[in-house]
Amino acid sequence: MKSRASLKKLLSLLLCLALTTTLLSGAALAVEAHTTSEECIAMIKELEGFRSLPYADNNGKWYIGYGVECGQNDYPMGISEEEADLLLRTHLVQLEEPKVNDFLRQYGISVPQYQYDALISMTYTLGSQWINPDYRLCSYLINGIEQYTEAEVVNAIATWCHSGTAVLENLVSRRLREAFLFLYGDYNFQDGLSRYCYIDYEVNGGQNDPGMGSRTVFYPLGAPYGQLPVPTKAGAVFQGWFTAGGVPLTGEETAMGSLSVYARWDGGAAAPIPSTPAEPKPDYSAWVNPYRDVKESDWHYSYVRELSYEKILGGYPDGTFQPGNFLTAGEALKLLLVAATKVDPGNAPAGHWAGNYLSLAEGMGCVAVGEIANLDAPIDRLTIARIAVIAMDLELKSGVSPFADVDDPYALTLYEAGVTTGEIEGSVRFYRPDSAISRAEMCAIVSRLRGYSAPNDPSLSGYITYGGKQIPVLWDVPAAPYNKDLFVRSGSRLYYNDPAYTTAWGIDVARYQESIDWQKVAEAGVEFALIRVGGRFAESGELYDDARFEEYLTGAKAAGLKTGVYFFSQAINTAEAVEEALYTIGKLNGRGLEYPVIFDWEIYSKTARSYGVDKNTLTDCAIAFCETVAQAGYTPMIYMGLEVGYTRLDLSRLTGYDFWFAQYNSRNQPDMYYNYRIWQYTDSGSVPGIEGKVDMNLALIPY
Repeated sequence: MKSRASLKKLLSLLLCLALTTTLLSGAALAVEAHTTSEECIAMIKELEGFRSLPYADNNGKWYIGYGVECGQNDYPMGISEEEADLLLRTHLVQLEEPKVNDFLRQYGISVPQYQYDALISMTYTLGSQWINPDYRLCSYLINGIEQYTEAEVVNAIATWCHSGTAVLENLVSRRLREAFLFLYGDYNFQDGLSRYCYIDYEVNGGQNDPGMGSRTVFYPLGAPYGQLPVPTKAGAVFQGWFTAGGVPLTGEETAMGSLSVYARWDGGAAAPIPSTPAEPKPDYSAWVNPYRDVKESDWHYSYVRELSYEKILGGYPDGTFQPGNFLTAGEALKLLLVAATKVDPGNAPAGHWAGNYLSLAEGMGCVAVGEIANLDAPIDRLTIARIAVIAMDLELKSGVSPFADVDDPYALTLYEAGVTTGEIEGSVRFYRPDSAISRAEMCAIVSRLRGYSAPNDPSLSGYITYGGKQIPVLWDVPAAPYNKDLFVRSGSRLYYNDPAYTTAWGIDVARYQESIDWQKVAEAGVEFALIRVGGRFAESGELYDDARFEEYLTGAKAAGLKTGVYFFSQAINTAEAVEEALYTIGKLNGRGLEYPVIFDWEIYSKTARSYGVDKNTLTDCAIAFCETVAQAGYTPMIYMGLEVGYTRLDLSRLTGYDFWFAQYNSRNQPDMYYNYRIWQYTDSGSVPGIEGKVDMNLALIPY
């Protein structure tokens, strides 16, 4: 291996040589040859980030430093930032600059330095794909870029924002930054999404409008969309573009945020979104079981058979599989990463055999650098969940955990994706977060990872995917009409940017908020408060008062807030539900409310007497509570998260009531398919007048 000093010397020589060659060849032609500016190099380094060790990308290629391609074993000792800088500069001189300069000379195109730099940054990630007169940017440059509008140039550059058909937000941000550099010479422009949004058009088996150029079209924020593309489909009539929730899109609407829309044909329901069919699994029927400790009656038999047949995980020389043995961290990393990413870096030639898999996991952010110090030690199930979710690039979920022993977003996400189910004892589901994972359990997880495909939208597929199950859509239950892409978060406040809706911002409180300055809360813009009146203990079944109910209700009303109340229910029969409703009515003592009286039944813990309540019984309880409240002259409402809404309540029997929906996620996009009137979008908001965190709510249709 060459020393670092030798490497630096070699790279410097190559740089000088390539620079000389470029300048000499350019001097003989009318168009001046450019070199990449220092500002552009700094921008590329910022966008790429620095990695000292080789890392694998999703395309199966290996990179190092500031994103320069290399061989898997080229730099076993890694490189410094200084060496990575020289490597980047040499790469640009040898590969990117000749491509761009040759194109400009071929067509006699002169561009200022900043436009050249924008083209270099694009070429660094795209190669020469864009240098084709069939593509808009290339044809615009040939025809004279000055005759095209800002939006046309933005679309010509930002169109390169896909991996397959999927739009990648990091590429959107990068392309917009390059577009504004190209247009205005701004090397530091950071937030193109504050100026532009996009619509991703899915034609559902049709052909794109020839004038589109790309399925993803960028629009200036705050301006009308204008003429929308018109796709075609043999034997069908185009009926318009619709969001996944069935909301039509017209060109008269103002661009408020990025979204996906789907073509609807022949006036009927939108056609299912085409998807790439999963490859059929091999026929395992001829497999001869070589393991004397694996029986066909075992729950893990089919998973062991699959991985054994595929030579993914084998047994021991003594003819056993040892399904109960724990996997090491190295073994788990290899199995998870290869199954999730379809990338196999192979065993390391030196050091620990699993070193390449650890580097890949660290490079992807699945684990922190240094987090796994011993690759031969067992690995716990919570770490398994985090690795799998990040490697699969799943959107992190939030809400009520289906597991009695852990409330973790990675475990919840893996559960909702159907990759893990946990263990059920009686009616209680456990995850065992701190336990090591067995070989049998890993076989099941790897099999599900290999067969995983993102679910279709329920309105198109007819099924809701939750908890690893396909739940049929209840067509008589109204679907949520909201465009998820129009929810915008600013600090603790959530907005819904649809001019058809007038929303209200609110909080919900219990004694845990302690002393509240309601006047400050009102001055901060809070419009309503939902106040806990009391509850039922989950273990004993006894009712209890919220110690601050009277104080909160009086203070909120005095400050001019609209008010509603909720009861934390753990009812197990209709008699208890009626008891809870009468208790609430009694505490109100005839006082009026603008907002509802809410039945708040939640999954509490494995020790809760209410944990095993069946769907029909819980639905009966909700109806009994709501009817009792309605008879007293108050408006009833039902609280639900995804788990309760999809698996614990029969929503087809509850269509006469409004819903308060709870889900917290970083995307600020609700996942509940069915309609709701209030969204509790975070449990960690802040507002003047309240010390500490507080639940925040958005009423889509205020009372």
